[in-house]
Amino acid sequence: MRNYFGTDGIRGVAGEELTARTAFALGNALCRLKSRPLVVLGRDTRTSSDMLSLALEAGVCAGGGCVRDGGVLPTAAVAFFVRRTGADFGVVVSASHNPPEFNGLKVFDFRGCKLSEEEEEYAERFFDEYSFASALRCGRCYPLARRGAYADFLVSCCERPLAGKKFVLDCANGAAGEIAPRVFARLGAEVFVIGRSRSGRKVNMGCGALHPEKMCEAVVERGADAGFCYDGDADRLIAADERGNIVDGDKMLCILAKDLQAKGRLPHSLAVGTAHTNTGAERELQRCGISLYRTDVGDKYVAEYMRRSGAVVGGEQSGHIILAEYATTGDGILTSLKAAQLLAGGARFSELADIRLFPQYNLSVRVKDKVRVLGNEEVRSAIEKAGHGVFRLVVRASGTEPVVRIFAEAEDLSAARDAAERVRDAILRSEE
Repeated sequence: MRNYFGTDGIRGVAGEELTARTAFALGNALCRLKSRPLVVLGRDTRTSSDMLSLALEAGVCAGGGCVRDGGVLPTAAVAFFVRRTGADFGVVVSASHNPPEFNGLKVFDFRGCKLSEEEEEYAERFFDEYSFASALRCGRCYPLARRGAYADFLVSCCERPLAGKKFVLDCANGAAGEIAPRVFARLGAEVFVIGRSRSGRKVNMGCGALHPEKMCEAVVERGADAGFCYDGDADRLIAADERGNIVDGDKMLCILAKDLQAKGRLPHSLAVGTAHTNTGAERELQRCGISLYRTDVGDKYVAEYMRRSGAVVGGEQSGHIILAEYATTGDGILTSLKAAQLLAGGARFSELADIRLFPQYNLSVRVKDKVRVLGNEEVRSAIEKAGHGVFRLVVRASGTEPVVRIFAEAEDLSAARDAAERVRDAILRSEE
């Protein structure tokens, strides 16, 4: 059983749940998974990211490995540079969409894919058993060469210029702030940027994918064709159409899958979603002759199934979209460029996103012991009874926080809310 890794790497409040000791242990453990590995390192703008990066570098070098430090980079850029440099691993220091006091450690293998649960569990075996190379065999740290290659790659993914189009970009005060505006400008678009602070204390604070309100307002005020919101490490995207209406990951999955189908580039007419993918999105895909396969919640599970099945598009409602023709992991900037390309071709975003979604209701309940709560008989009985009156009911332990997440979907919002609250009440009673 894994003690450190959750559904998306290691995460917690920096200096408390996630310390320099943990970062050193992870870096050193990579030297046990692979002798003298080459590790690509990137981070977001959080104030704790430098501290954790330095500790991880020390762990790798102490074990005899070498580090190519890319500084502030989106998560997808680290995966890109792992493949480009022939590195053995990539590590991203970021807590993605979490508040600035949190931080995290995400690990990619030599393919640019996140480690499997088995690999994570194996790595944890060495967290309390450090390996030290001799004085003359310690590893070294070097700056990552040609950091601009990732921006060049993003530009190369675009089939037409964006001249004449106007976009609002909310960079969440995180890793997208340097790259996303530059790439859109290079393609000829007019851009208005918000959420571009690099202070490290404002990541995701009232901005970004979890707080798209300012972006939606700016789209309307500026008369933009669309708005794009990233999160701290830019692996998520939440968009807005020209009217300021939200376009979430489910709608984006439909839009991109339908486009690929029309171009004859959707193998097996298959798209991949999760247990949370809206039934309305599934029906829209079915209407277009596209099947939806659902995985567990978590973009790593989406990516794993895509590799097994040969699917080229998959994603989560939260905005992780994976385009396997170009990337091995979710890339919010790439996804926004692909959406912008459709608009440059003459489409209106509101028309592309005209997809009926069913009401969903989400609750998070903070608990002392997630496993005990989900094994409680009263809670299990409440889940079974509440599930009868809704399309779908998903109750799961968070992989990144001490909470149980409840998701309900129904024909109307009141039914979904009632089902979720009945389960929540049972969970609260079990905690008494």
